[in-house]
Amino acid sequence: MARLVAVCRDGEEDYLFLARQIPLYIDDSLTMVMEFPDSILDFDSYQINSSQMKQFIEHHSMLKQQDLNMALMVMSREVFSALSQSVPCVGCRRSVEHLFSQLTDSGYFALEPLTVGSSGVLSVTRVCLTDPRKLYTLFYVHGSKLNNVIDSIPKSKKNKRCQLHSLDTHKPKPLGGSWMDVWELMSQECRDEVVLIDSTSLLETLETYLHKHRFCTDCKNKVLRAYNILVGDLDCSKEKGYCAALYEGLRCCPHERHIHVCCETDFIAHLLGRAEPEFAGGYERRERHAKTIDIAQEEVLTCLGIHLYERLHRIWQKLRAEEQTWQMLFYLGIDALRKSFEMAVERVQGISRLEQLCEELSEEERAKELKQEKKRQKRKNRRKNKCETFLIIINVENSCATCGSGEESVSSVEVIITGESSSCTCSAASILHSPKTKKALLPHSNGSDCGYCSSMEGSETGSREGSDVACTEGMCNHDETGEYSCSHRCSEEKEEDAVDSCVECWANSEDNTKGKNKKKKRKNKASLCGSDTFVWVALIFFFLSVAFNEDASQIN
Repeated sequence: MARLVAVCRDGEEDYLFLARQIPLYIDDSLTMVMEFPDSILDFDSYQINSSQMKQFIEHHSMLKQQDLNMALMVMSREVFSALSQSVPCVGCRRSVEHLFSQLTDSGYFALEPLTVGSSGVLSVTRVCLTDPRKLYTLFYVHGSKLNNVIDSIPKSKKNKRCQLHSLDTHKPKPLGGSWMDVWELMSQECRDEVVLIDSTSLLETLETYLHKHRFCTDCKNKVLRAYNILVGDLDCSKEKGYCAALYEGLRCCPHERHIHVCCETDFIAHLLGRAEPEFAGGYERRERHAKTIDIAQEEVLTCLGIHLYERLHRIWQKLRAEEQTWQMLFYLGIDALRKSFEMAVERVQGISRLEQLCEELSEEERAKELKQEKKRQKRKNRRKNKCETFLIIINVENSCATCGSGEESVSSVEVIITGESSSCTCSAASILHSPKTKKALLPHSNGSDCGYCSSMEGSETGSREGSDVACTEGMCNHDETGEYSCSHRCSEEKEEDAVDSCVECWANSEDNTKGKNKKKKRKNKASLCGSDTFVWVALIFFFLSVAFNEDASQIN
């Protein structure tokens, strides 16, 4: 707790305030010097986390000297903004603002190691600025006490005011340990100043007391005469019944109009004991009498105890309120400087904590998208492999006669495309993208007779082996061509015996046409199972179209 170490007798302007000292205004005639002990900022008595200290030293070394100086400078508006958000008591907020303005104008080092400049800028001392260990202790050891200080302040549920700024605090309360606490915190100089009672102020207290208890005129005059004897206006030797022992420990100065009270603690406790029933409510509002001068002296001593207690109570209240104000301003300043330092470190690092969080979320999204893309590619490859399994391997024994190759097995799908200039057979892989493919596979093409002709072109004559059905139906053109004339005149007898008309012609002409058929064998082999080849090719294209449509729908 803060102590009262001195008295500003000639005014605070002429007093040289040291570190952590501020003036404390008691009344118009009394100003004391309030000092906060060094134990509040003991940097060596706290246990520090070594890992956090190491990280803080690294952050401290990242900042250049100029950046560090700028980082540890906070404007007053930032401190007041944090004050309005964290402190609910209106009286506390006004006291903090008043103290900050006072330090700005006077330049006192009341918040050391914090400093307040003339322009209202809060910073730290040079020694603490260059020492990262002290700075860490200031930020993360002392700065962590802000919430505890604010939460420990008792507040009223009605108006959110603390007890020190409540109207009930100004009323004198029954005597307890408060006067003794403040008495122990005062230096000898302050005690001597407290027990120096102004005679005019004592007279005001005496008149209030006489009016409160309704003294009669004679008793009131007796009490006033006892007061005049105490201040030296009357000669005590002329008063009958005067007891000098009652005024022992009191000494008056008639010229300076004040009374010196003995500064011993026991004597002060005796005077305050006389006034205790007055504050405890032991005396009711009833008529009191002082028929003799010694009884009147006792009433004067009671008023002196009341006056002294009210003065000590006022000092105690001022001391507690100013100490609470100093603590709030000190810890709010540390918190503001810590936040400013952390923001400066984040700017140097190039990324803030929020940006780090956003970056982590973006990385997760990108990893998720990459995983989905791999799944889509895997499904696409699986469908492609499935489509390839539908390709039917057709072994062709003889290659195209025009190409001149011998008979061999080709393990691929081959499609015969007969054009105007070429009749070569090529593999399916080479013709699937050919512009002539559509022409060869159109169902309404003029070049295809669905297997009834040995050639894709209608201009060539079919072989004997491929025209069995035509002969049985009476549609053969053997006589027209002149090569295979029928001796049984099947064309004339086809109406009579349509079933067996050309059986003997086939047998007789088989030997004659054997040589010519050998020449056309390779060409006929190319059209072998023409209808079956068309069906297989149609099936292949059907499965390919189904597979690619499924792939396109899943990709969409």
